[in-house]
Amino acid sequence: MKYYAIIFTISLNIIRASDLPNFVFFIADDLGVYHTSAYGAEWIKTPNIQLLSEQGMKFNRAYVASPSCAPSRAALMTGLMPYKNGIVGNHEKVRNVGVRPLLPILIDLGYEIIWLGKVGHGPGSYSGNKIKIIKPKGFRPQPEELEEYLANRLDKRPVAIFFGCRYPHRPWPELGEVRIEPQEVEIPEKTFDTYDVRKEFTRYVEAVEIVDSKLGKINEIIKKYLNFSNTVTIFTSDNGQAWPFAKWDLYETGIRTPLIIRWPKQINAKSISNAMVSWIDLIPTMIDIAGGEIPWEIDGISFKKNLIEKKIFHREKIFGVHKGDNNWNVYPIRSLRDNEWKYIYNIHPEFYRTTHMDLVKKESKFYNRHWNSWIEASKKNRLALKFLQAYHSRPKEELYRVEKDSFEFKNLANDPKYNDVLEKMRKIVFDRMKNVGDDQTLSGKPKFLKDYKILFDQKNSFD
Repeated sequence: MKYYAIIFTISLNIIRASDLPNFVFFIADDLGVYHTSAYGAEWIKTPNIQLLSEQGMKFNRAYVASPSCAPSRAALMTGLMPYKNGIVGNHEKVRNVGVRPLLPILIDLGYEIIWLGKVGHGPGSYSGNKIKIIKPKGFRPQPEELEEYLANRLDKRPVAIFFGCRYPHRPWPELGEVRIEPQEVEIPEKTFDTYDVRKEFTRYVEAVEIVDSKLGKINEIIKKYLNFSNTVTIFTSDNGQAWPFAKWDLYETGIRTPLIIRWPKQINAKSISNAMVSWIDLIPTMIDIAGGEIPWEIDGISFKKNLIEKKIFHREKIFGVHKGDNNWNVYPIRSLRDNEWKYIYNIHPEFYRTTHMDLVKKESKFYNRHWNSWIEASKKNRLALKFLQAYHSRPKEELYRVEKDSFEFKNLANDPKYNDVLEKMRKIVFDRMKNVGDDQTLSGKPKFLKDYKILFDQKNSFD
């Protein structure tokens, strides 16, 4: 009887596994939330991202845990916020080696996990021997490399494919390769406009359109090798674009991310969700869809009901953490987003804020060719000077009514009318920092505003 019971159990597991949906998780790299047609940029050609949004659900308020690669992706893989999973800064040692990633749960449920390209990043990335890692032939992974693997695959298990695109991360395509003209681009909010800036931004737009073409090819592969109607496709990005007030910042343009999910016959086409969700919720949601048990101790919460049961709300609060990247952008920041407000705590306002944007040398392939145009303009134009001052210096606290001020122009932290809001959100952030053991340590050696007085004491004549 025991023998037959074992056979029967195995048969049930095989049937159950065969019914599980496939997952295809497409991760763009440094893609700003506003830079696809699905999110309003109709002047950028992203027909495949647009199609995905028309076939599935688009999230308007999805957030990453941190605005740089490693801590953002570590939060994804663990379902834990940075100070709990041990990866707080970019390219730093793991602080909490006992943390377990979530992917083995999918493996135990019967999935084959396939990675291609930049999925995890740096210390803490899960690369256990049960994951099939396809090593790309070049720096940028190609969909054809995934197709080659699937065409020769004999394994009949459901798959969870993670495709890490590496675009639009720098280096961007050269000017001679771009489609769009400088006068046709819409440069990001808060950016001082110069012709060199526009030329540089055309390179970014070209990189975004490459992302879209790769997604189109991945979509063809899904139709060819997987059961399209039972495949969950997830499109998102790990943080905002490499641009002032975006990547490396906790403004909406730094931590708010595009998120589109398609699951034919389960998710209504052309759905739009305004529920606040986080990257730490994504793999718990996948586990929930697959019928697995989500570990109780993680921060991530499944939003499966938002996808298929039309649940409207998910999170009331979203926390954000930025530390730095060794000696790059040494500027620790914490934030809290609720339904209406954003609170930002700049731990060291005496620091001179820098990022890869202004520190990369000319000989680097990551050099920002337009940066000097801002410096030159600041010598003659007061608005250009204010732009650089705002980039390099921040107040101790910032408070924005995000639902009415989506680009966070008007800081209300010093407005007495909003003292109650400020105090409430400050307390929530400080309590959170205490509860998770946030020691406020630095990623490297900081620079100080007092050493850059020339930028703040300029007495040049202005136009």
